[in-house]
Amino acid sequence: MAKITDEFLTVIGGLLELYGQQASTTKVNIYWSTLGQYPIESLRRAANAWVRKSEFMPKPADLIKLTGGAGNHLSPDEAWSIAILASDETNTVVWTNEIAKAWSQAEIVYCNGDKIGARRTFIEAYERLVNESMMYCRPIEFFVSLGNDKSRRVDAINHAIFTGLLTQERANYYLPKPENTIAMIEYKYEQSVSDKSMLHIANIKQMLKKGYGGI
Repeated sequence: MAKITDEFLTVIGGLLELYGQQASTTKVNIYWSTLGQYPIESLRRAANAWVRKSEFMPKPADLIKLTGGAGNHLSPDEAWSIAILASDETNTVVWTNEIAKAWSQAEIVYCNGDKIGARRTFIEAYERLVNESMMYCRPIEFFVSLGNDKSRRVDAINHAIFTGLLTQERANYYLPKPENTIAMIEYKYEQSVSDKSMLHIANIKQMLKKGYGGI
């Protein structure tokens, strides 16, 4: 088994601390064995989304559902509702590679006035791209295409933070500097880790060394 990373311990240790859960070697290793394969950014995003909706510690399966696993791609209709926003250059769009690539194929048809044909072209391309991504187990990654309207830009990015599509750290890259302070409050492990949290993580690492023979 690969070595448990400090970043992973920060996420899971932060959740355990937040929900008042007692850490144990067995518990941490279960989370690592089931979640360690996912990109840490996806795991952070999943934890962000979870703490906004639940008062209870997530099971590994709960986080897997929110990491953007193979079965969590948006439906073609949902993807189209996002892609169509790109037809207006003032809109800021938060979307996936699959949505953006499918829209690039449908955009020409749409600009020629055939909205029905554009939607059909988009859905066919999107389903093909999603199937390809699922085949190669590619993680779902959201990114931002900035529109010309700065007020819409802030609203769109803050909404993406709130829904867990973007982390605060990544969103700050796109937000206009004067507007950064109005962004949604990030989950505490994404802030500079407090001395208490650092001690909490250190205790978990020490526990793992004793019970697991090293991490």
